[in-house]
Amino acid sequence: MPERHSPITFNRPPVYAIIVSPLALMPFPMAFWSWISAQSAVLVGCWAWAWKRFGPEAAVWGALLSVGPLGIASGQDCALFLALLCGAFVLGEKKRWFLCGLVLGLGLTKFHLFLLWPLVLLVQRRYRLLAGFTVCGLGQGLLSLAVLGWSGVLRYAKFVVHLDRFFSPARYLNINAILLNIGVSSLPLLIVLTALIVGLVLWCCRRTNSLWMTFTLAAAGSLLISPHVYGYDATMLLLPAWCVIFLSDFRVAKLAAATICTPITTFAQISGPPLAGVTALVLIIFVVGVCLESLLNRGRQDMHGGAHFEALARPLAAASEG
Repeated sequence: MPERHSPITFNRPPVYAIIVSPLALMPFPMAFWSWISAQSAVLVGCWAWAWKRFGPEAAVWGALLSVGPLGIASGQDCALFLALLCGAFVLGEKKRWFLCGLVLGLGLTKFHLFLLWPLVLLVQRRYRLLAGFTVCGLGQGLLSLAVLGWSGVLRYAKFVVHLDRFFSPARYLNINAILLNIGVSSLPLLIVLTALIVGLVLWCCRRTNSLWMTFTLAAAGSLLISPHVYGYDATMLLLPAWCVIFLSDFRVAKLAAATICTPITTFAQISGPPLAGVTALVLIIFVVGVCLESLLNRGRQDMHGGAHFEALARPLAAASEG
């Protein structure tokens, strides 16, 4: 990797710098390859877990989503946040709610990717999960405050608000990217569309207790409304995509999930405007599709599609034998 002689903007919260500080004790080449190797192992571990949870086809869908390997190759930590989502999902399935919230809260080191989570947990009255999420977030905030002080925290907040000066918003995965790629730059329209997505997600989450729908809508909806979300952040969508592909019965949502996993959306985003907004558009279809399923199939259990079919068929088989 060529040496860089100019400073690189560090746009993560101060607590994140503490987490990765041990890498500074290594020579740069060793630190770089250690980081890449660790992220690669985490991503492969997520694929392996999905194989066990959903079946071998899940690993194929995971490998098709190219933004993960591409992000890791460029030094990003996208696999780590996918692992946090998967870990929290496992704990949620075991109903270890407070610990599930603590693991989710670790994702607040990229807080802009978790904007909808507190609201979703609140409307669903998952108070123990929300408590763990809040405790973890407060801990990170206090640690950042201890490192920077009030003046440093305020400067960081000002820096975050103006991140668009360093990155191209047209290449994001949010609602604004769709508007910019069709030549529309309207703050009022953006606010209205964002409010519609937030309202739809919260309304549907209020009407379902399905864990996989909760994780799917909160994770995907958060990316859509985030003011700063780049291509490699779509690695987090693997868990929602797995859930929809293997647990959903709604074809529109399943087709959108499959499209997200294919290289089509990655190539569209890399190509730049006007195609760069395709991924965000597919993500909106994905969210709306899951919302429609949550309204049409209230009370559906969190189980594999085959298991769900077996559960329905078992009483019919018993009746026929009788």
